[in-house]
Amino acid sequence: MSGIQPTLVTVLRHGEVRGRAHVYRGALDDPMTERGSDRVRAIAQRLAVPAFDRIASSPLARCLDFAEAYAKACELPLETLESMREMHFGAWEGLTPEEAAELDPTHHELFRGTAGKVGAPEGESVTDLRRRVGQGWAAWLADARGGHRLLVTHAGVMRVLLMELVGLDPAHAYRIALPEAAHFQVSHLPGEAPVLLNLNSCAG
Repeated sequence: MSGIQPTLVTVLRHGEVRGRAHVYRGALDDPMTERGSDRVRAIAQRLAVPAFDRIASSPLARCLDFAEAYAKACELPLETLESMREMHFGAWEGLTPEEAAELDPTHHELFRGTAGKVGAPEGESVTDLRRRVGQGWAAWLADARGGHRLLVTHAGVMRVLLMELVGLDPAHAYRIALPEAAHFQVSHLPGEAPVLLNLNSCAG
């Protein structure tokens, strides 16, 4: 490993999204609002020290629309990573937690009580999401040898990354605030344990 530099990775959540608030918005493809996009852009610019040299995004519009515009402005190629989609909430897509609980109170109680280990009906579990995201993360960083990468993604993806990278217990991961435009940075060095450098270090 001599001579290999650590890679700085910034993971950034999308901003405010159009449509109903406080719903299970997993596979739904609502775009960001203009205000949400402006906020994410401002935070990305603050975090771009050193400058980003690789950019990747979830394929969903609330991430990809911004990532495409930002990559173009930075004159960088953009990678679209299917693995970094939000958790799929199945039959609960577009419902508030209260509406999902009314529809299926027993299943919803299990979902909440197990921190997602029991998935939504016809949806993904946290175990499914961890597997998908973990494999995608490893593939994306397989050639990492320094530099600064940006990943634009979702709160659910960020939570399972924290589970995978720093061994955070699933129940504890849901006690961390990851609001719109939340972000964290990780130092990645092949053969070494990842190091969490900061979490939500920029004000919105």
